[in-house]
Amino acid sequence: MRRACIFVLALITAACGQGAAGNAGGSNANIATVNPAPEKAAGTPQTVTIDSPDGVKLVGSYYEAGKPMTPALLLLHHWQSDRHSFDEFAKRMQAADFNVLAIDGRGFGESTKKADGSTVAAGRTDTDVKAMIGDVGAAFDYLAKQKNVDPKRIGIVGASYGSSLAIIYAADHPEVAAVALLSPGLNYFGNMQTEPAIKKYGERPICLVAADDDKESASAVRSLKDAGGSNIYNMNEIFKKGGHGTALFDVVGDWESPSGHALSDLLEAFFVKAPRLMYVRT
Repeated sequence: MRRACIFVLALITAACGQGAAGNAGGSNANIATVNPAPEKAAGTPQTVTIDSPDGVKLVGSYYEAGKPMTPALLLLHHWQSDRHSFDEFAKRMQAADFNVLAIDGRGFGESTKKADGSTVAAGRTDTDVKAMIGDVGAAFDYLAKQKNVDPKRIGIVGASYGSSLAIIYAADHPEVAAVALLSPGLNYFGNMQTEPAIKKYGERPICLVAADDDKESASAVRSLKDAGGSNIYNMNEIFKKGGHGTALFDVVGDWESPSGHALSDLLEAFFVKAPRLMYVRT
């Protein structure tokens, strides 16, 4: 924990010293823009709709960075929540030159309908989990095709069951550049095992965060850290208090951070400096 905290503080110092403005560099790969997000004023989230493989209309908020070939983040909320739990963090990362897409998971928020008008409810069966993994894939592909996104530099942030979806999807998709798991579990719903996924994920950057007053998730962070083995890009933080999922964004006074918003500072430092996501700023 001490080594991890020193590493995090070093990243934050570097990140804050760079500032949020700059030009993006990176890959010059051609991006086929399919089903692009509607044009809107910079700094304003765009409401977008994404078709899942089984016809669910996934609704999301898209924050465009405004600069070409810049990194991107996909945000997955926790159970009984919606995409708006990430609003402030999404705006912050947009200001840091990241394109950001936050989606409502199926059965939550506005993602409650199929193309035929039938209603979709949240579920926890094996079939439901498979469909949710498909939703993550559809959202990731959508994000990769947006005009200012570098498809080789996309990370995922997941909270609670969203963190399980993030690591399980990323384990099978090497194009995911980095992940951050907030209040992860070892086997949510009894059919979302994360230890095998984190081992398969390999040496890509990963950030694990929980609070000690959320004992199950704090224990999971420790176990998943061990499962990650020698991954030098494994960053871990367990706050004294903070609750579960995106409630962790409200943590103050428990951890030294430039803005006082501990989790946001930590995640920005992690993603700005993470190998495969970082880019030159001038």
